[in-house]
Amino acid sequence: MLGWYLRLVARTARIGPMTREQAVLTFWHEYNLALFVVASARRGDLPHASFTTATLRGTVIRTLFESLARGPVEVLPLPDERDAAAARTLSRRLGDLGASGYSLVVTPDGPWGPYRVAKPGALIVARQSGLPILPLAVRARPAFRLARRWDRQLVPLPFSRISVVAGDTISVGPREPLRGLVSWLQRSLDEVTGRTDA
Repeated sequence: MLGWYLRLVARTARIGPMTREQAVLTFWHEYNLALFVVASARRGDLPHASFTTATLRGTVIRTLFESLARGPVEVLPLPDERDAAAARTLSRRLGDLGASGYSLVVTPDGPWGPYRVAKPGALIVARQSGLPILPLAVRARPAFRLARRWDRQLVPLPFSRISVVAGDTISVGPREPLRGLVSWLQRSLDEVTGRTDA
C-alpha cells in the first residue's frame, strides 16, 4: 500500500530537478519517503544501492526501493554493529557496486537515530567507493510529518510540490581519516536542511 501511495504521489506531484550524477546520495532519514518519490521520477532508470536492517522496517524499505525503481537496485542487509568483519564486507560490497556504476544511498542518522546526528557510514562508503558525497534535503508542500516517529518522517501529499536542495560535494581519499569529516558532513546536512526548513 505504501508503494502504491508513493507511486501516486510521484505521478501527481510537481517535482523539481535532481542531479543524475553518480554519487553517494546522503540525506537525513526523515526524507526517505520523499526521496523515493523524487528518485522514482528523476533517477528511477539509474542503478542505486543501499543497505537496511533485517527487520520489518528494513523489509519495507527494501520493497519500496525495488518496487519504485526501473533500473538495477541492490539493497544489502546491515550487519550487527558489533560485527566488524561483516561491516567491512558490507563496505567492500558497496564500494564494488559504486565502482561498477551504482549510486549509493546513505542516511547518516539511520536506522534508529539519534535524529539529525551524523554517523560516519556515508564517509566510509564514499572512501571505499571513491564516489563523492552529495548532501541532500527535501522540501514538500503540502506534506505532513509522522511526529511520533523518531525521525519525524516527511510524507508528501498527492499533487504536492517537491524540490530537492543539494549541498557541495566532498571527496574522501582512500586513506583519509574520517574523524574531522563527520563534523563536515553534519554541517553540510544541517545547511541544506536549514534551506528546506526555512
